[in-house]
Amino acid sequence: MTRVNIMALDIATVCGFCIGRAGEIPRSGSVRLKRPCDGPEVAAFNMRAFLRDQFIFDRPDIIISEHFLNPVAQKSADAVVLQLYCHGVMHAEAMARNIRVHAPHAATVRKHFIGAANMGERKATKDAVLNRAKLLGYIPGDCRDDNRADAVALFDWASATIARVPPRNLVLFNEDRP
Repeated sequence: MTRVNIMALDIATVCGFCIGRAGEIPRSGSVRLKRPCDGPEVAAFNMRAFLRDQFIFDRPDIIISEHFLNPVAQKSADAVVLQLYCHGVMHAEAMARNIRVHAPHAATVRKHFIGAANMGERKATKDAVLNRAKLLGYIPGDCRDDNRADAVALFDWASATIARVPPRNLVLFNEDRP
């Protein structure tokens, strides 16, 4: 049986990404969509170029991206525009290729991945997601990229809830990864 090929995106100025077959260790990382001095339109352009390139190498069956934040919760008007532009680009590129998009809320994904919608402070929540991604063997133990970890959490959520693949085993004490 062929497993669902999932692309997970944590869309922000630095976009975490993850792509692979449900239940397997995916390819993951992050890409900077714009410099601090650039406008949100630069991020949208770079998002399009990034997605186009990714689709050439590995066309996903579905794309998972956190539902964009409420504009009131954003840091600035530029952050709101960046989110809307990049989400729009993602949806347009997916529609052009007939790829389904799912946009769960971040709290739903974190509840699945770390057992709670948040751990209190933002940093504690980010650290919990990062540590869980390491324990599950998705990312190297020395990785500090929380954007990559957020994309991995999305991937894991999609593997479990959409593809219905059983959860991964924890990798403890430098055991060999499955």
